[in-house]
This record gives sequence, structure tokens and C-alpha cells, in this order.
Amino acid sequence: MRHLKRVAKLNRTKSHRKALFQNLANALFQHERITTTVPKAMELRRVADRLITLAKRKDLHSQRLAFEVLRDKEIVKKLFADIVDRYSTINGGYTRVLKIGNRKGDNAPMAIIELTMRKEKEEKKEKAKGTKGAKAPKETKTEKEKKPKKEAKEPKAKKETKAKGETKTKKEPKAKKEAKAEKAEAKEPKEKKPRKKKEETKEEEVK
Repeated sequence: MRHLKRVAKLNRTKSHRKALFQNLANALFQHERITTTVPKAMELRRVADRLITLAKRKDLHSQRLAFEVLRDKEIVKKLFADIVDRYSTINGGYTRVLKIGNRKGDNAPMAIIELTMRKEKEEKKEKAKGTKGAKAPKETKTEKEKKPKKEAKEPKAKKETKAKGETKTKKEPKAKKEAKAEKAEAKEPKEKKPRKKKEETKEEEVK
């Protein structure tokens, strides 16, 4: 029985487990949202919450203790300068775990662990407020001058359409004349041989 043994071993040695949570904590504070397995996410939540409460002291000793876990100066700066200010009025509940089902390959239960107050959400809210309140900028004189005048273009287009219509009307009589000539030629009867008169035929018979 595992009484009073709260650490999840995750089938790893102590040094391997320490390196694993160091990498996961760095990724969480850098991206503010990562995907991992459920057991790792549950253990990582404990590590991340303790680091955020440690950063609330904002003294040199707490920075050194955080650097001992994270081993990344840039992440420690972000933790003490940016992330902690969001949770100044909150005691606990800094991270959230959302289960997303099982992984296809080995059917491992997967989860998303994220900070409850992410910077992305704040930026989206600010952008939404800015788009609602902002008005379209007025056009300056130079911009109005640059824009092509539609009124000057419209008469040209009308002239072109008129010219096209005139050409069509001119072409149509020629085609009609040619069609009439062809029909007349088709209707004309073929040359008939002159018939001999009845008198001439009678004379020929008498002879």
C-alpha cells in the first residue's frame, strides 16, 4: 500500500521525473497552453501552482528558487514580471486541466493544461473593444485626388457602347442584302428550251 506517498512515479526515476517536469513547466509558462497525458498534467499542475505562489514574493531568493526548478532565465523573468501580475488578486486556481479523450496510437488519456488567465484572451478582448469603438478614418484631400473620377469614365463607356451599336446596325443591312440575293437566285427557274409552235410541227409532218 502507498499510504502518505503523494508523488506519482510515472514509471521514471527521480532524476528523469525532475527533468520531465522542468521541461513541461517551461513549455507551460512559455506557451501558456500545452497538451500532454492526464497523469502528467495532474502532476504538472502542482509544480506550476507552487512556482506561481513562489513568484508572488518578488524577491531575489524566490527568483533563485524558481531558477533552480526551471533553469531558464527568460522563463523566470516572464514568470515574475508578466504572469504573476495577472494573479495578484487570486489565491490559487492558476491552472486548468481539460480532458480531450484518448490518443490514437496507444489509447493514452490526453488532456490540455493551461493558465486560467492567458495573455491571448486579454489581447482578443482589447481588439474587440477597439474595433467596436473605433471609427473609420476620414479621407484626406490627397487620397480623394488620387481616386479616379467615375463621372469622367462613364461617358466614354457610353460612347463605346453607342459605337458598337452603330457598327451592328451598319453590318445588318449588308447581311440582309446577301441573304435576299441568295434567296432570289434559288427561286429563279432554270432556263427552259423554247417549245416549237404547233404550226411548225404540222408543216414538218406534211413534208
